[in-house]
Amino acid sequence: MSLVHTRNTSPTSQRGIALLVTMCFMLALVIAVGSYISLCYRSLQMSTRNMNSNHSVELAEMGMEEALWALNKSTWTGWGVTGTTATKTLSGFTYDNGATGTASLTVTNYDGSLAGTPRTVTVTGTMTQSDGTTSSRTLTSSAAQAPLFTNAVAATGLSSSLAGAGTVVFSSAGTADSYDSSLGSYASQTPTYSAIIAGMKTSPTAASVTITNAQIKGYVASNYSGGPSYSTSARLLGSATAIPVAYQGTNPANSKVDVRQFSSSPYQPTFDIRTISGGTTLSAPGNNTTTTLGNATDTTWAVYRYASLDLRGSTKIVINGPVRLIVPGTFYIGLYGGASTASIEVSSTGTLEVFTASDIAIYGNGMNNTSKDPKRMALFSTNAGTAPDMNTTADFYGVIYTPNGNFKILSSNAIYGAIVANSLTISGSPAIHYDLELRDVVFPGIDTPFAVSGWREITN
Repeated sequence: MSLVHTRNTSPTSQRGIALLVTMCFMLALVIAVGSYISLCYRSLQMSTRNMNSNHSVELAEMGMEEALWALNKSTWTGWGVTGTTATKTLSGFTYDNGATGTASLTVTNYDGSLAGTPRTVTVTGTMTQSDGTTSSRTLTSSAAQAPLFTNAVAATGLSSSLAGAGTVVFSSAGTADSYDSSLGSYASQTPTYSAIIAGMKTSPTAASVTITNAQIKGYVASNYSGGPSYSTSARLLGSATAIPVAYQGTNPANSKVDVRQFSSSPYQPTFDIRTISGGTTLSAPGNNTTTTLGNATDTTWAVYRYASLDLRGSTKIVINGPVRLIVPGTFYIGLYGGASTASIEVSSTGTLEVFTASDIAIYGNGMNNTSKDPKRMALFSTNAGTAPDMNTTADFYGVIYTPNGNFKILSSNAIYGAIVANSLTISGSPAIHYDLELRDVVFPGIDTPFAVSGWREITN
């Protein structure tokens, strides 16, 4: 007889296995929890870093605004100035969890005394945490005064009570194209297609720009979505190539109006005309005399004041240097006295700004800018009561800015430059050649604000 013994698993061994499994599970749980806590901490760090980075940019942008305010007001109280560089630090900004912020500002060539050198604004926004760690973002930009003459012809519509406010009307003929005076004379270039005719009339129910028989190389911009009013003889072209049928004007007989050249987003900036103080008061020139003002060697504006001007016969005023004429009364050239040859002549060494507040009439031999550089002759007017006009055969090289008053062109002369008025009526057939350089020109007689351009971030 044999005995068989059955071997049972020890309870102690089973408990050991269970403990081992439990310990492994706990270890895995600890690792998982630790990883989660680490992930949460890293996420908090990233979130805090991103938040501080955003706050740094906000501080830098605020510093940019502070610098622009100082440039526009020409006020540098509280700034440190060394040579042509102005610096300032803005502090006292507090945030959650004990964080603080500062903005460090630097403006080079702050006073514009370095000719040909742009004003540059650099701002660093810095966030400092309670533990002393910091994060910074730096923005830099050139700052320049905004251009005024962005269009060949523009109607502001500022004086809404005046007839035709905000409208441009080529009632019979005329042409408009563009060139760049910085590249030489108009005759030496192939005219380009960048002349903009802009009518700023608000909420028009009909076309606010009329180009009857006019030939426009460029664009027509108005708040009227239907575009300009035009005849079958009108042209509105964006290039020398033929206009595809799909883009020809609504009149089937007109294949020379390109609807792609219509814009419903007109833009014409308007800024205040400066009040000029000081100067020498002069008596009106005698008939058939010649008066010379300014010197070629002058480096600052010579200011002369006439109560009014009424140049008749062969009367002439010659401008030899940088000159400002202040004429609060009427500004008449050759309006009366028969076949007048009266004129204001800007010599090759002259630059002229005229400030007037009453009626304007440019007749006779007009305003003759012999330098043929449009930026060297400007007529600024605050008139809002009469309808100034131009009726001369003499070519006009310059700009006219009368944002609150209507203006009429009765003649068929050539106009090199730009015109801005409350409304414009063109009943002659002038050849308007918009100078593209005017988009980068600032006229001292206009209170144009500084604006940033070329904004970029410097990697810290």
